[in-house]
Amino acid sequence: MTEEEAAEARRGSGDLGSEPYDPEMVAMVMASAPSLFAVVEYEVAHPEIARVMGFGVSADEWVHVVSVDGKACGTFGTTEEALKPYSKSDEVAARVVWVSPAMALQKMLMG
Repeated sequence: MTEEEAAEARRGSGDLGSEPYDPEMVAMVMASAPSLFAVVEYEVAHPEIARVMGFGVSADEWVHVVSVDGKACGTFGTTEEALKPYSKSDEVAARVVWVSPAMALQKMLMG
């Protein structure tokens, strides 16, 4: 494997530099990395009728949500606050679906 191929393999695995990151740097990034989630709106009487309304990023002190069409966004203190604009009535509710590492990896491998 050439040096260029090795660098490309590292970039593909998340290592962007020419040198792999040391374990302390990886631990620091993972400890502070935000969590990803989807906002799913559903009919209360028929929860199987649902659609993804937006995607969010949650850190220790803030939550940011962007609608799927990119036309609306907001910053909130908690995920519960971020759901309020989507829970329009007693018939329609919204919930957070957290994106797990396995889901993110599957998405990366598919695309």
